[in-house]
Amino acid sequence: MFKKLALTVAIAGTAALAPTATQAAELDKPLKKNMWDEDVHTIQKDLKELGFFNYDKSTGYFGSITHTGVKNFQKDYDLKPTGTVDQETADVLEEATEMIERGDRGKAVQHLQKHLAEMKLYNYKVDGIFGPITEKAVENFQNKNSLQVDGIAGPETKAALFNLNEAAKKAEPVKEEAESTEATTTSEPEEAEASAADEEKTMTMQATAYTADCNGCSGVTATGIDLNKNPDQKVIAVDPNVIPLGTEVYVEGYGRAVAGDTGGAINGNKIDLYMQSQDKAEQFGVQQVEVTILD
Repeated sequence: MFKKLALTVAIAGTAALAPTATQAAELDKPLKKNMWDEDVHTIQKDLKELGFFNYDKSTGYFGSITHTGVKNFQKDYDLKPTGTVDQETADVLEEATEMIERGDRGKAVQHLQKHLAEMKLYNYKVDGIFGPITEKAVENFQNKNSLQVDGIAGPETKAALFNLNEAAKKAEPVKEEAESTEATTTSEPEEAEASAADEEKTMTMQATAYTADCNGCSGVTATGIDLNKNPDQKVIAVDPNVIPLGTEVYVEGYGRAVAGDTGGAINGNKIDLYMQSQDKAEQFGVQQVEVTILD
């Protein structure tokens, strides 16, 4: 989902806690409602793992259900409930889905301590630092619930402690949740509707890449788009018998684009992605990608 940056976390003045290596998620941009993005897939999977995304699969579309899930996650983890995945939310979400163990610190640890405190297993301040007291509390919880006693909050321990399995069983159907969301309007596609339609409109295709900067190239596509004057335009060459010219699509790893060009070798389930430079086109090579028809 994100570029990974290795960080070292040292807890000053706490001799009992050893430094630990962790990962920080670097977002290219905030993820907001009504966006299509590859990173949204991972956000949805992480939210689902934590009981905040009530749909059967990730869609890549940031609709009402994802927006509500993000807001609920932010409230539960003491973040500002904006419904937008900013850098802080991405970091905490990633921490929350990983194993939480001695030496860790942050809002995911704080959230863990709150639940342990509610069960009268943790009797210290909720400081977000996973030290020996937190570790002992986790061990006591594991022992009481017939779990492996290792002092680490892994998937099974978190599911039991946060009642994730029960939350999933009690969750309302997706349709009802979408209809009750205040931000929903009839003019915008609902996440459930969009993903159901996508299932019928998504194809796996062979993708290559091309550029307008080549010998003999005019830079003008079959539909009249001048790529030399509009270098930031996202355009794909298609077989019009498969994807009609002018169709808006979402291409995995490339983003939203228009089917605005054709090519002699582009037949059947093949597409050619416009790139700004020859180097980028060559680096892309040949890949299998998911292509979703948006209109």
